[in-house]
Amino acid sequence: MTQTAPRSDSDSYEQEDEFGAQMSLVEHLEELRSRIFKCAIAVFIAFAIGFVFRDTLFDILIGPYCDLPERLRAASGVFNDERCSLIVTNPLGAFFVTLKAAAVLAIALAAPPVCYQVWRFITPGLRANERRYALPFVVLTFVLFSGGAVFAYYVIPRGLQFLVGFAGENIVPLLDADQYISFILKTMLGFGLSFLAPLALAMLTLAGVVDAHSLRRFHAHAIFGAFVLSAIITPTQDPFTMLVMGLPLVVFFEGNIVFAMIVERRRSRALPA
Repeated sequence: MTQTAPRSDSDSYEQEDEFGAQMSLVEHLEELRSRIFKCAIAVFIAFAIGFVFRDTLFDILIGPYCDLPERLRAASGVFNDERCSLIVTNPLGAFFVTLKAAAVLAIALAAPPVCYQVWRFITPGLRANERRYALPFVVLTFVLFSGGAVFAYYVIPRGLQFLVGFAGENIVPLLDADQYISFILKTMLGFGLSFLAPLALAMLTLAGVVDAHSLRRFHAHAIFGAFVLSAIITPTQDPFTMLVMGLPLVVFFEGNIVFAMIVERRRSRALPA
């Protein structure tokens, strides 16, 4: 009678590493609760720091408006104030401006620990060959989103100049601070999300869902879709902002084609002769 050798601890660890840690539904929920709680703490601490430096943050956010020509900043002339100023039109306006300014730094500071907690939550359920993509995926998500937001900050002045000066000299622009900050945040958020599109496409390429041939075949459709997506995401829908957002998406799509070709070439080399 043949006896099966007892499985060693190393064999157990190898199987767990290959198929992911086996957890019950209750354990999954407990793990999820723990990760969410840690994310909430990170967001709370980051928001508290942002609230302390809210004045400095507001000075940064108002920068695109201050870069406009003086003739488009009518508040300075109307109120005989040489400073770059915005107005509030309701009692809660200044309060919401303060919260939104603090939220900008809160998002920037809380994003790395939140991404880390997401990575720690999904890693046990991945196979060994999938785990190597988890951390780069989380890091690239943060880098691309932040890059899109920063890119938006530097192109917003041109979009503002187009929008504010579009009506001509007969319209006096008095921008509300709350609406202005909302516009800045929505634009930065839209650019940040759009910059994540190539990462999603790259993950589909690694998963084998799309290949270089299919990407090249839908090349014209992708260019058209990039500008349609830009028109949907941008809060202003002005031609300049849509063009500035659409062009990077087209460049990213072209880069995804090259990335897909590299992946396919590596896979073909890895196949046995």
